[in-house]
Amino acid sequence: MKKQLPIILLVAVCAGLGFWIYSSKQDTNRLKDEVARLKDVPTELAMKKADGQSKEKQSVSADPVVAANPLAEEPPSETNKKPKPDSAQRMMRSISKMLDNPTMNKVMEASQRGALGALYENLLNDLGLNESEKQYFMELLMFRQMKNVELGMKMMSGGLSKEEQQAMTKDLKETADLVKEEMEYFLNSPEDVAEWEFYEKTMGERMMLSQVDQKLAGLDAPLSEDTYRKLLEMMHEEKKNFDFTSNLHDEKNMDMSPNRFSQENIQSFSSDVEQLNANISDKARGILTQQQFDAFSESMKASTEMQQAQLEMAAQMFGGKQE
Repeated sequence: MKKQLPIILLVAVCAGLGFWIYSSKQDTNRLKDEVARLKDVPTELAMKKADGQSKEKQSVSADPVVAANPLAEEPPSETNKKPKPDSAQRMMRSISKMLDNPTMNKVMEASQRGALGALYENLLNDLGLNESEKQYFMELLMFRQMKNVELGMKMMSGGLSKEEQQAMTKDLKETADLVKEEMEYFLNSPEDVAEWEFYEKTMGERMMLSQVDQKLAGLDAPLSEDTYRKLLEMMHEEKKNFDFTSNLHDEKNMDMSPNRFSQENIQSFSSDVEQLNANISDKARGILTQQQFDAFSESMKASTEMQQAQLEMAAQMFGGKQE
């Protein structure tokens, strides 16, 4: 498995798009006209399955349709009024509403498509896909990604009832399950499916190891492909088997409540990560040279600090920050 450098964080892209939208006035009238013509379009995933089984990848006869399906925001009832959002949540809500506009949705889709293309380029090559197969693989990922963006932004905007959050979480899970089912059929290989799933589960580890690669660039101590893979598998296993006391490590948990992002929960997670990093460091010493281990330790520390900063930002956004 070749190494790659993840280049994008969803929150940063969305925030950047939001600031760009706020500062741009030249297309206001045209966008209003387009919004007036906008109709809800159900999300579809088209794929014509061929008969029989083959050891080769299944041929692609149709592209999935990636289309936003905005969720209508109903006014709160007298008995269930929603809390007033803070400035960060108001910004997220504004961006979320702007994504209902077809032009803005296309801008976001282009941004996400470019990011996913960079993130998965090496995996596509390692899977041995031809150009048409690569295109279909990316369409499957884009179908899931745009649903994640749409619903993720709505969740981050706050002001949702418990029922609305549960419905969105269910929608995200159904989308993920559908894409997994189609990917399993398309790849038509348990080994390739396992590699794809492992690739996605280790995105965070790959980001950290990409920093190690950068630190070792120009030195006579690069990580070999074998060493990189051993580190990746070791880090993944240590994290998977670690007994976390906080639920903040669960990437599938869509709970955005203040309780989840309380200072107590964040501190518990930070303590967990500190112990997990110590376990990983012990194992890494037996894999790396001293020069490589030094770069590894520095990168792990920087990644942990960045993660902590992101959690503090989330706490402020979702009301968990204690004054």
